[in-house]
Amino acid sequence: MRTYDILLFDLDGTLTDSAPGIFNSISYALRKYGVEPPGSQGLRKCVGPPLSYSFHTFFGFSGQGLTDVLQAYQEYYQPHGMYENSVFPGVEDCLRRLRDAGYTLAVASSKRDEQVKKVIENFGLDKYFHFMAGSRDDVGRSTKSDVIRYIIDALPIPDISRALMVGDRRYDVEGARECGIGTVGVLYGYGTAEELTKAGAVQLAPTPAELADFLGAY
Repeated sequence: MRTYDILLFDLDGTLTDSAPGIFNSISYALRKYGVEPPGSQGLRKCVGPPLSYSFHTFFGFSGQGLTDVLQAYQEYYQPHGMYENSVFPGVEDCLRRLRDAGYTLAVASSKRDEQVKKVIENFGLDKYFHFMAGSRDDVGRSTKSDVIRYIIDALPIPDISRALMVGDRRYDVEGARECGIGTVGVLYGYGTAEELTKAGAVQLAPTPAELADFLGAY
């Protein structure tokens, strides 16, 4: 008997390689407010946590300045950055295997709720997922743990020990742990084995195929 029935996938860095669009959107927003963007390594750490956290923690924005720079980010991201993105090789085959094996699949992202759905639908991945959710500040759903709790209630998931998060950053692991579920850390995204292991990932998957293998989807 398998251990899990329900899988919650992060989006950026787990399903899609969204770094180009996110890097370009952050750079656009920073330049608009007189800040020279860092190199790719400096921008890479911004992929994973909520944008408000990144702009505040890494670039010092707060208060109205934070609100303004987040709006500037969306000025580029909505028409352009969202689509400067691609599905990681092997991800769709992995999703197909998991769906065919009978898993219930959901997307749990810190990205804005409506953007999660647009990205997934743009790549034709919506046929694999039973549910998709992202952040919505207007209803107090802003952190990864908020999104995961919302999905747990919405599906619903009667036994959370049968649910597993799949993500590439420590924020996925920490958010899932706050909700009482474990995480498989994928190594083809933006995090490292050290980061994911230290955060408490129950397993590491170097490739999408190895993720499916670990979950017994043959």
